[in-house]
Amino acid sequence: MMGITEDKKKIYDDIIALLAATLEVSPEEIPDDIGVDSGLPFDSLQLYEFVIDLEEKYNIKISDEALDGIKDIGDIVDLVAALSGKEG
Repeated sequence: MMGITEDKKKIYDDIIALLAATLEVSPEEIPDDIGVDSGLPFDSLQLYEFVIDLEEKYNIKISDEALDGIKDIGDIVDLVAALSGKEG
């Protein structure tokens, strides 16, 4: 596969927009390589809201087990792509 698919680029952009809205920062303030567990200043309510927003946007269900395996934004993109059938 060469680079990122168009679907994954869209998912990435959506995730950054949702993160920015949840954290009340601009999308430019969220680095590509930020760690979900170490870099994002989420409290548990913000994390819950972010997951709900993602589930509603893509009409998917993200299990707690799936969330446990997420380390960075790329993992979120891959998970959403897999669950929504847009793996490319």
